[in-house]
Amino acid sequence: MRITRQLFVSRKKRIKFLMDKLTYKDLPLNAPALSDVEVVKLTGRPEPGQKQRKPLPPELADDPRFYVPPKGEEKKNYRETPAFLYNRNCRFIEGTKQACFLTKSVRYDGMPESVQQLIDKFEVPDESRLVQKAILKSQIWDSTREKLPKRRDPEYPRYKIDREYGIPLEKRLNMLSFDLLRMADTAVASQYPEIGRSRRLIFYPNGMATFFKYSDSLLSFYLGIDAAITSTSPLPPFVPEELVESSSSEAIPSLYPISPTIDFLKTNNYNLKNSIGFSEISCKFPHTLILLNNDDWSEDERQARALVTAMGLAVAQVKKTYPGIKDRLPTPISVQVINMSETTMNFTYFQLNTIDFDNSEAGVKNFVWFDTGNVLFERRLPQPWKRDKILGTSLENLDLDPFKKLLATVGNCAELEDSSTQFKEKLIEL
Repeated sequence: MRITRQLFVSRKKRIKFLMDKLTYKDLPLNAPALSDVEVVKLTGRPEPGQKQRKPLPPELADDPRFYVPPKGEEKKNYRETPAFLYNRNCRFIEGTKQACFLTKSVRYDGMPESVQQLIDKFEVPDESRLVQKAILKSQIWDSTREKLPKRRDPEYPRYKIDREYGIPLEKRLNMLSFDLLRMADTAVASQYPEIGRSRRLIFYPNGMATFFKYSDSLLSFYLGIDAAITSTSPLPPFVPEELVESSSSEAIPSLYPISPTIDFLKTNNYNLKNSIGFSEISCKFPHTLILLNNDDWSEDERQARALVTAMGLAVAQVKKTYPGIKDRLPTPISVQVINMSETTMNFTYFQLNTIDFDNSEAGVKNFVWFDTGNVLFERRLPQPWKRDKILGTSLENLDLDPFKKLLATVGNCAELEDSSTQFKEKLIEL
């Protein structure tokens, strides 16, 4: 106890000594008079809330860490007149109804009669086995094992599903679509050998864009297409000329007071470009477009995207074929679109009769056919939160009707192209 008491007393004295030593004393204030102070005016002082930037030395002027992006008015593609931009990520809130009103199209459900007649015309030997092998190749047989996105069940959001590894959705879709298109092209070419010379299958064509005016507004389209089939001759119209004349009395459902361009991006920085994306001299006409759907959109929204994409490419073709035309076309332009998801195929057939989109009530209309919801197979995933006994992914309910429609779409106009090519070869022989 004595040692502890002595340590406490010595510590207390030391603290008092330090406090006395650090005590500040009041000093006399010898401040100069205001008249004797030289006032220096500061120039270039930043405003409150604004940081002052120091100029960089010349050797660091191109350092990417200090890059400051230019303003919109300073960019090269700045224009005073704003425009509405469209790309494949533009999602229509009203689906096909909004797309039909924008493109001035009369809607029909199902396939055109000229394409419907081609079903069961093209045969694939051992068709069921080959389609099953294509599905298994894209779903199971590939050795890719990547981390897949987490799944959630809306009914049981708190249930934590174990992390899954497998083939990514984009790769599964690419493999399946490539194999089915290759089988369809081979089947058509086996029956009409000259198709190999008159058609081309192009993957990921770049630069498809166009522009036009719509109700005093400028629209600029950038079309993202995954694959395209081109031909030496254009597709014939899906309907005869008499039905085109009678379309003047057809009515298109209005969206008033909503504008059909409500989902477009309005900006002053844009480029006006008109290109169909492929510049081959022989196969310069669009035949069929392929869109791969790896998103969570509804089938109606996907069909709306297919319609606007077909219309954009048709308008780009019109500007190359009939420059300066602003009303009805001398010859309609037809485009087919196949938009595929992992298990479903949707078909869109568009016929462009006029490019007068300002008035949706007057004049002839365009035509569009939608064949939606063709399920090729069902992909069932395990659901442990429902005490499902299935441990892995199961593939069920194969239906070959969507593949037959794919054959009919790819084989459309094959007979006409083959006969014209053979006729030219006979003339050369003579």
